[in-house]
Amino acid sequence: MLISIIARAAGAEDHPPLLLVGLAEQVDGSGHAFHFQCDLRMNGYEEDSNWPEGESYCVSTEGGFTRFGCVSEIEHRDGAIRVAFTEGAVRDLRLAGSEYEFQVVSDEINIEEILRQLRKILSCGRPEHYPRFLGAWPEDL
Repeated sequence: MLISIIARAAGAEDHPPLLLVGLAEQVDGSGHAFHFQCDLRMNGYEEDSNWPEGESYCVSTEGGFTRFGCVSEIEHRDGAIRVAFTEGAVRDLRLAGSEYEFQVVSDEINIEEILRQLRKILSCGRPEHYPRFLGAWPEDL
């Protein structure tokens, strides 16, 4: 079941080494809100290392629930961002479904910057937790 959200607020914050992207239903943060973040120091992953899942990107919700390495697929098309979460994420983040689509509606939101930073975040840490990237992304546009 696809849950569609009108994202009236979205932004990226870069506080080295931390990187954060937020997508929210309302400007004041009410309603559905998702925060994607990573510690860029985790990009030094070495093959055969024994890093735990927690040393990857994470996703948090408006309820304060967090899960690491939990996006299986992400797609950008026509100003919308569709995120498919793992079963563990649905459980731990207490989501109503596994797929969310964010329709970005504000002209003040730089969608290319959001996508660029999302790609950095979701490609951080252990490679087996990277999602499939579908659709048009900044380097593809």
